[in-house]
Amino acid sequence: MTEHDATPPVPEDTQPVRDLLAEHVPLALIVDLATPEATSAEILEAEGLPDEAWWEKDPKTSDGGGA
Repeated sequence: MTEHDATPPVPEDTQPVRDLLAEHVPLALIVDLATPEATSAEILEAEGLPDEAWWEKDPKTSDGGGA
């Protein structure tokens, strides 16, 4: 790394986390998975909840097709 480089070299062991972030996995979830004893409350507070509470929606019933 030279004096003019904007990005420092990234250790190879961080690639899985970078891949998850690239797939838009919330940082709070990654922290919970990587260090279960740590709290992600501060990260969640900073990131906020999504605009749509997808986990609260009623499951759609099928139209009776199949089985």
